[in-house]
Amino acid sequence: MRTELNSKALVGASQNAEKAFHAVGDQEFAHVPASEKTAWAMAAVIHCDFCRLVIAYEECTREGLARLLWMADISSKLFEARNWYSNAGSKILREIASAKPCGVAAVNKAIEQLKNTHQIHRINKFEDYRNKFGYHYDENAIAYLQKFGGENANEFFEILSSFVKFSSEWAKLTKNLIQTNAP
Repeated sequence: MRTELNSKALVGASQNAEKAFHAVGDQEFAHVPASEKTAWAMAAVIHCDFCRLVIAYEECTREGLARLLWMADISSKLFEARNWYSNAGSKILREIASAKPCGVAAVNKAIEQLKNTHQIHRINKFEDYRNKFGYHYDENAIAYLQKFGGENANEFFEILSSFVKFSSEWAKLTKNLIQTNAP
């Protein structure tokens, strides 16, 4: 049942990401400010990427080191995506909001509410592992991998699942801001 729901979420996320990705360069949307198209595209692409990662994680039937390495890659992506939302993504939404009736304060409130609701700060637990054995190999990669192997896999999956919900709501926030001028 959970796998079916995740697959359905990926289909929707992929369709939205495809539409947003193509809108960036499509002449039909030339009248839309580049910042708005970029905000929509990045929110949609990151959400799609994390829906894909949830399914890949669930379908990884290999136990042991292969699964641990897959989790390590996801931990790096979690941290990088969280940074994008906290930095570039927030900046873009604030810039868009500054020209909208809702204003920056409303967007800041919505962003903080999303971060708190989904407890994005929990990703910090994996900061030490970022780029130590997933995507890069630190000179102490084996020690980091051993330490990472001691983390609670169920908690990790719960944080990943919560992040997918966060990214979905961020995409909705972006769409609302662009289309209706309100968060």
